[in-house]
Amino acid sequence: MVACISGPTIHISDDDLIRISAENPGWHFERADDGSLLVSPTATTAGAKSGEAFVQLHAYAKRAGGKAYDAATGFATPAGGVVSPDAAWIRSEVIDRFREQNGYWPVVPDVVIEVASKSDSWTALVRKIDKYIADGARYAIAIDPATRTTYERGTCPAGLELDIDAIAEA
Repeated sequence: MVACISGPTIHISDDDLIRISAENPGWHFERADDGSLLVSPTATTAGAKSGEAFVQLHAYAKRAGGKAYDAATGFATPAGGVVSPDAAWIRSEVIDRFREQNGYWPVVPDVVIEVASKSDSWTALVRKIDKYIADGARYAIAIDPATRTTYERGTCPAGLELDIDAIAEA
């Protein structure tokens, strides 16, 4: 289940989002482009699956350069939201532009992986993947571990081969 907290007087700044996240370990917080706060806990089994996705991107980063980021990492969207994909990868040359910047970097990762949990709507996850691509991701994939269904957009970088079965079985 994902809760959305919004209203005409609510504005969640970057500092607020960092503080709320720090004060509520185990919960997943994002800020939508309209400023509303999206909240969902990470279930144990879902955390293992997104962890496996991160491990695979981390191994890719060791070979290709750049860095892999886990589900606790937030990135600022062009329209003012903050997203934290289950796993993400950014090229070295992009990292070099933001290395000294604190807070949420205003960059959409080159590669984004979202792993569906039992509480996720597949339709909403597909929309999220499409938005990552519209916002500048080069490759984005949603994975439904229960059915091993994937929804991919963009171009997968050379040398990145995701083991969907390993993610689903984690």
